[in-house]
Amino acid sequence: MDSHIRIVKVSAAIEKDEFDVKVSHWRLLLETNRYYEIKGEDGPVKRIYKEKLNTVVDESKSYTAGQLSCSAFCIEDRINEMQIEILRKLQLKINDYMNQLHLNQKAIERQTIVRKS
Repeated sequence: MDSHIRIVKVSAAIEKDEFDVKVSHWRLLLETNRYYEIKGEDGPVKRIYKEKLNTVVDESKSYTAGQLSCSAFCIEDRINEMQIEILRKLQLKINDYMNQLHLNQKAIERQTIVRKS
């Protein structure tokens, strides 16, 4: 086992006009050919499959109250790269929502409202 591997979780959240990035260090408990077992400062042991390392995960399933978030587990050397990937993913998500809202707005604008006399 390579005990020099340092796994971190990079998390980013947008809430209204606030952007926050957190980096938390996780202790490596076990390494197999397929996964790492890691543990944060508090909470249960987590299993991260090696192919999922350095992969951004969208934690917000829907856009609610102006809040979106993403995270990624990575090795310490890739923190900056993961922050850039997380920003890119959040920007794409915002662009997608903006496009959907624009289509909704067009649908509303095409409607003619019938007034009862």
